[in-house]
Amino acid sequence: MLYYLVSPPLRWHVKDGMALDALATQFDAFLAEAHRLKEQYVGDITLLVGLETEFITEDDLVGLETLLSKHGQRIEYLVGSVHHANSIPIDFDSATFERALDSFPVSQAAGEEGKHQRMEALLCSYLDAQYALLRRFHPEIVGHIDLCRLYTPTLRFVDYPVAWDKLERNVKYAIDYGGLFELNAAALRKGWDASYPGEDVAKVNALFSLHVSYF
Repeated sequence: MLYYLVSPPLRWHVKDGMALDALATQFDAFLAEAHRLKEQYVGDITLLVGLETEFITEDDLVGLETLLSKHGQRIEYLVGSVHHANSIPIDFDSATFERALDSFPVSQAAGEEGKHQRMEALLCSYLDAQYALLRRFHPEIVGHIDLCRLYTPTLRFVDYPVAWDKLERNVKYAIDYGGLFELNAAALRKGWDASYPGEDVAKVNALFSLHVSYF
């Protein structure tokens, strides 16, 4: 028996000129087709139909609640993901990531100290948004938990103690409710030498209790 997870990203913003209502219609069509195929091939494969979340602003979480209420059990699992900090994408390109980084105010510290403060602020913002998502929806899978360092792959969370504490909090919370952690090979084509999560985050998972899901 083969198992497939089907989960398109749910990004509540205009994409390729599509209005939000058109995106919602497209998702409804995806859901209908996915369940049609699930029934058609029920004896050959097992399809689990779900979606990947987005959290840009509070409106996205409200929209997700509405969607889950509308479709009920037809959405069988969630991949809980965050792709923004201060409402700015952190996985689009390095220039946009730098813009997100610069959006965080710091004290009068200049040079490397100022850069360090900004980075910790971005990491904390990302991890706090992730925690809010986990608490509100208990997604079955936590997507790319350390995407926040996509363009700084050598970054070590231990060098940012406030962010490190928040990371441990998130990992423990997800494990406590039975969540899985995505191992995402997309990092390899984006310049990493390993998948998400990085080794230090994987060790945190192992410390509390290893729960992983391969994508």
